[in-house]
Amino acid sequence: MRCPHCGEPVQPGQERCFACGEKLRVRRLHRGAGIDPRIIIFAGVLFIIALAGVLGVLLGGKRNQTASRKPVRIRPAVQIQDSLRRERTADSQRVRTGDEELARLRERVERVRVRYEKVRSQVLGDKPTPEQQSLMSQIQRELGTMNSRVAELGAGVSSARRSEIQAEIAEIERRLNRLISDFARAPKSR
Repeated sequence: MRCPHCGEPVQPGQERCFACGEKLRVRRLHRGAGIDPRIIIFAGVLFIIALAGVLGVLLGGKRNQTASRKPVRIRPAVQIQDSLRRERTADSQRVRTGDEELARLRERVERVRVRYEKVRSQVLGDKPTPEQQSLMSQIQRELGTMNSRVAELGAGVSSARRSEIQAEIAEIERRLNRLISDFARAPKSR
């Protein structure tokens, strides 16, 4: 039998996974009464009517615009201002995307750290064994490396370096998950 959350082997009757700390028994939701089909049909009809209305307004408005449209001469200064405005908008969207990406990476670091702390609280006895101490120091070192890569990414780097850092972070995360699983299975002190 394997843990449905992390895939580690577990014993029958075991309530929690030693590797990830999640509960092994999953409650199944009972399906309640279904939705009345008349409501679905009514909603579908309303949607089709609304869609037809929107399309009618859009297509009717375009016909009127194309008939009365005259060629407009744009002055070069206006064109330059428009292109600058578009560049600023694109830059702000890139920054926003970078911020969202950085937040996701920080969440990944936090998830790994929380998993390590959970396993550590379940596995660690009064005094850690030498193997546990070695794994703990490796995990701490990898977490530090992962945090420094995320900080480097937040400082602003080229797109090529960004791709390299993202690949490094993914590899560090894989190594950390393997180390945490090894830590969960390491011999415990008695």
